[in-house]
Amino acid sequence: MHVKELFKKLRIAAYVTAVLTIALGAVLIAWPMEVTGLICRILGAILVIMGAVYLFGYFVEGRGILAVTGGLIFLLLGVWIFITPESIASLVPIVIGVILLVHSLRDFQMASEAKQSGSERWTVLFLLALLNSVFGVVCICDSFGVVTVAVRLLGLVLVYDGISNMIIVHHTIQAVRHAAEKILPIDVEAHVVEQDD
Repeated sequence: MHVKELFKKLRIAAYVTAVLTIALGAVLIAWPMEVTGLICRILGAILVIMGAVYLFGYFVEGRGILAVTGGLIFLLLGVWIFITPESIASLVPIVIGVILLVHSLRDFQMASEAKQSGSERWTVLFLLALLNSVFGVVCICDSFGVVTVAVRLLGLVLVYDGISNMIIVHHTIQAVRHAAEKILPIDVEAHVVEQDD
């Protein structure tokens, strides 16, 4: 394959990938909760299918009671997620918020111990623990807002990734092409130089 054709195919593939990445990022920025809901519904549908497979195995192949129990759990959980996807989307920030609050309580205790030990930086430790607890409260009280912000940040990252890839590919191909042009053989005419005896 000719070098120019190879560069052209690589450039087209890279640009198509970058455009798709930018488009996906734009969708996440514009409709964060809709995309999250769609992902949760897909997860719910997968769980429903898994539950149906377990139940089918019990009734057809005579599997044990665990197949019925697992099938019913997957089926009910899948239906619940599919019907109310926002509930699952909001659970993740709540769990993270609880973890942050638990950590902040431990941080407050350690800041207090640092103060009792005579540390001059205990106020900084206290402020860090306070900030940690604030983040935890925000995650619990405004879980939908946290999900929206997180998905939009992911969208921004994807848009940046797509744009940066296009720039990198463009400049790299230009640099490689320029370097290749420098090492191409140059046609010159040969002349016989006659020397006088």
